[in-house]
Amino acid sequence: MKKRFFLLIVVTGLFASGMFATSVTRYVSPTGSNTPPYLTLGTAAHEIRNAVNISNNGDVVMVDDGTYILPTDIVITKGITVSSINGSDVTIVDGNNSVRCFYLDHADAVIEGFTIQNGKYLTGFGGGVNIKNDGTVRNCTIKNSQARDGGGVAIDNGGLVENCYIYGNTAIYGGGIRLLNGGEVRNCVIKGNTTTLYGGGVNIWNSGIVKNCVITDNTGPNGAGIRTRNNGHVYNCIIYYNNGDNYDVNGSGYHYYNTCTTPALPGTYSTNSISSVPLFADLTPGLEDYRLQSASPCIDVGMNFGWMNTVLDLDGNNRIVNGIVDMGPYEYSTPLPADTDGDGVADIDDDYPNDFDRAYNNFYPAGGFGSLAYEDLWPGRGDYDFNDLIIDYQFKTVTNASNYIVETYSTFVVKAFGAYFKNGFGFQFANNNIAAADIVSVTGYDLQEGYIALEANGIETGQSIPTIIVYDNAYNILQHTGNSIGVNTEILAPYVTPDTLNILIDYTNNTYSLAELDIPNFNPFIMVDMVREIEVHLPDYLPTDRADQTLFGTIDDDTNPANDKYYKTVSNLPWAINIPETFEYPIEKKDITAVYLKFAQWAESGGTLFQDWYKDEPGYRNNSFIYTHY
Repeated sequence: MKKRFFLLIVVTGLFASGMFATSVTRYVSPTGSNTPPYLTLGTAAHEIRNAVNISNNGDVVMVDDGTYILPTDIVITKGITVSSINGSDVTIVDGNNSVRCFYLDHADAVIEGFTIQNGKYLTGFGGGVNIKNDGTVRNCTIKNSQARDGGGVAIDNGGLVENCYIYGNTAIYGGGIRLLNGGEVRNCVIKGNTTTLYGGGVNIWNSGIVKNCVITDNTGPNGAGIRTRNNGHVYNCIIYYNNGDNYDVNGSGYHYYNTCTTPALPGTYSTNSISSVPLFADLTPGLEDYRLQSASPCIDVGMNFGWMNTVLDLDGNNRIVNGIVDMGPYEYSTPLPADTDGDGVADIDDDYPNDFDRAYNNFYPAGGFGSLAYEDLWPGRGDYDFNDLIIDYQFKTVTNASNYIVETYSTFVVKAFGAYFKNGFGFQFANNNIAAADIVSVTGYDLQEGYIALEANGIETGQSIPTIIVYDNAYNILQHTGNSIGVNTEILAPYVTPDTLNILIDYTNNTYSLAELDIPNFNPFIMVDMVREIEVHLPDYLPTDRADQTLFGTIDDDTNPANDKYYKTVSNLPWAINIPETFEYPIEKKDITAVYLKFAQWAESGGTLFQDWYKDEPGYRNNSFIYTHY
């Protein structure tokens, strides 16, 4: 019992001493119920100052979207953070041209993410914000405010203004910002402010530091851009295009380091400074962009500081890119190429620059159309002229930015058939990687004869590997003239213009890669004379589940599944061929071995000899037996 009592005393003592104290988050919202202690958005305070006033060191006040018109200034004398939820564009603190907006007097006081506007304190310091004895203002826009000192911001005895836009403010001393006895301003754009006496953009009265700022388009009689007096130090700033002198100095101990301004700063109070035109991205009135062009002399010529390792530039990018910081608040980096659809693929590399779901076209064959040629009297050898079907093909598979397949456009050009048979044509996927359920739809086929059964998505029923039937009767594709055995295989017969079928296969998104689809190993086949079970495939390609395998090993066929041999004769002659370019095929009744003189050697060698047998090379073919039309 004594031991337990001792532990209780210790724990109670720790809580009493504050060692276990935790911060509290309070909320402000125009739509809250205004119920203290404002711990949720639903019970949020209506006024920022009400949540601030009941907060303690370490607390956070989160402010919802809205415009907060102030009856009096918001005074922060505790180590609390007051932050917008969604940023300065949608969270506005408005002094209504009657009161100063914020007063900070604590080293750990922070305000961030607000537009602070229309503040007014004509007899005192800081129309928008007055930082007294330390505090931080970051990621704010401070505009259209007025004061005697520091129309936008006045810093007294220390404080930090970081990553802010300060414009359109007015004061006697320091239209944009006034620093007195310390303080630092960094990574800011200070533009369009006005003084009636000293420092249109910035006035450093007695000591203060300005780093990596653009100070431009400000107005005043003594230092329209900046006035430095008594230990005012300026680093990495661009002070240009102000309405009056870009800079003015007074007193002693002031110095400019690595700064761009004109006229050139005297060497007596400047180090590594330049007077060259800074080359801003755009100076068009109303469209000003103070980022740097690629040829700007302000790139990689600043002075590095430790804070730059953790503080980002005004665009939210790393403050140092190439080892040496740039002048101004924006760090130049090589612009990313345009990516209109935001899919992560640059427009220049994107075949679909305006379509987030598509990025690349992948063609097979890559160089154009390939050709398929068939003999339809399998398992008999037949006339072996390889023109019972001549069909050109090309696949275009679309992939997205993550290299997943989206759809495949399959183009088939039926050029000729030298057959009495009413043959159909289809193809099977190379493997069963693609689940049938992940083929959303197949469209574009021509099926009129009633012997092909399809699933709802357009693939053939009864197949373990997705199978697509392109057409079921060649006579429905090319019009037979009645003057020849087939179409476009006899030179003297009328020529019929080839017909094209476009098959579109749509896949479930973000599921399969191009390699899993494996289009180069697709398995095309014909179905002989509208008998679905009689299939003719490329050599050593498997039949589909619908094929009649009892025909294997009959007549001239020497198929032997045990040896992975399919659709070949004893001497390895095939009934179908796949050529990676458009095939110039034999005329009717001319054996291919008498037309293409290296064909037999290629086939009988298992494809190792004369792999270019179809080329028009010397001694390769008898051109008088190749079909042409006039």
